[in-house]
Amino acid sequence: MRSLTSKNRLILWMAVGLLILGICIVWFIASAKSMDMANAEPELYMSANDLVDLLEKKDGAGLLSAEKVIEITGAIKEINKKNNRLTVILHVQGKEHPSIICDMMEGQENLIKEFEPTDTLVIKGVFKGILKDAIFLNCVVSHE
Repeated sequence: MRSLTSKNRLILWMAVGLLILGICIVWFIASAKSMDMANAEPELYMSANDLVDLLEKKDGAGLLSAEKVIEITGAIKEINKKNNRLTVILHVQGKEHPSIICDMMEGQENLIKEFEPTDTLVIKGVFKGILKDAIFLNCVVSHE
């Protein structure tokens, strides 16, 4: 049996490395999607107004890195079902923008249908970032 040349060893190690990298990526994606938001412990608890005030400060946005689970208390501005997605927009007192957009997880429809605009709601979700508004995904009603 021939021994492997250094070029073949390099190719073999690169293939093993790519295989391990692929397995890690698949595991990471699968674990992120399987997060049980109802039982996830929030890293921050904030009111909608405090959240927007923090985002508007240059030094405050560092506390809100993407992928943090945050619980927000705020007044409902709008509930809509566009594009087969249930979305709750929380109002920030005294401001038209920015708002807080919460894309709700499936199965939250029965809890949300009991609420109307101006009702106060506590929602927990994963902070994804801010464009014009703060965006949260996988949101669930935390307290009724």
